[in-house]
Amino acid sequence: MKRILLLACIVSSIQAGAQNYRILGTADGFDGVKVTLSNDKKQIIDSTVVTNGKFMLERPLEKVQVASLKVGGAGEAILLDENPIMAVCKLTRRTYKGKESEVPDLVISGDDDQHLLSRMNAALMLEMMPMMALAFMKDGTSQGMRDSIADMYVAAKKHTKELFDSITINCRDSYVGAIIMKDHLSKELSYDTLKARFDAFSDRVKTSSIGHELAEKLASLNAVSLGRIAPDFTLPTPEDKELSLSSLRGSVVLVDFWASWCGPCLREVPNVKKVYAKYKDKGFEILSVSLDDKRDNWLNAIKKHELAWKHVSSLKGWQCPIAKQYNVTGIPAMFLLDRDGKIVSTNARGEKLEEEVSKLCK
Repeated sequence: MKRILLLACIVSSIQAGAQNYRILGTADGFDGVKVTLSNDKKQIIDSTVVTNGKFMLERPLEKVQVASLKVGGAGEAILLDENPIMAVCKLTRRTYKGKESEVPDLVISGDDDQHLLSRMNAALMLEMMPMMALAFMKDGTSQGMRDSIADMYVAAKKHTKELFDSITINCRDSYVGAIIMKDHLSKELSYDTLKARFDAFSDRVKTSSIGHELAEKLASLNAVSLGRIAPDFTLPTPEDKELSLSSLRGSVVLVDFWASWCGPCLREVPNVKKVYAKYKDKGFEILSVSLDDKRDNWLNAIKKHELAWKHVSSLKGWQCPIAKQYNVTGIPAMFLLDRDGKIVSTNARGEKLEEEVSKLCK
């Protein structure tokens, strides 16, 4: 009986330990320096102080997440999970503008997911660098230089796609794979492809907090995927009246997410106006959902660009609950519905818009 109780206590202890995160660190020469652990909202969730060149952070693991570990002036992203994480902070001599100085350097090691997180972040950084270079490029920059940097971005984007596909397809026991799917690939891949990759993940990943978040994301994507009845919603019009999507049932409807500040949205306006003028008498309707957060900007844009169809807005910007419900992460975003309210297209822009509308408005 005592052996059974002892075994039960050991098992219980192991299970409890598996629900804790543990970060073990060495930081020679950093005694008294504060160590902080922050979430993606930059909220500190744990902290300690380096003592005798060492530190440890350990608490119950509330959720698997990407976090930031900082020791003095050094910081690194880590994957906070149930596996031990090792951190080594040391001073490294570096030369900047001819001057040598010692700066803190933080090195993270742990399970395979820590390595995959580093690869994920490195790929995203490679994409960001040419984007920033293009954004801050001066007017006198040669076209050759612009083209060269644009080519760098295309190559970096291709590398990221190949890496993300490899991780989400081949690393089936990876939390990072689930994070990549939730935060990045869910904006690009079809629901069926995402679902197939999710189903191939291990039970450890699927039953984790990040697995549950990904499952919720997939469920919301499925709700607005091709062939589904578009979720109903109600928002205020410019006249402060309530308008529901369901009130347009019987018409072919383009649900158009846009904003007054969105350049690509406004460039699409002439094409949308042309299609609307041609098919509005054949049962074609447009319901534009603005992601503006200032009422005057919204109303002035409708008037200026002569957008003579139906408009609604929560005036909450990117916090618009309908944009979240429809998983809108970039605009313009267009959902074309048939007369029964079924989603028949999610990318009907340019020439494709008239092509799709013409099929539905016979």
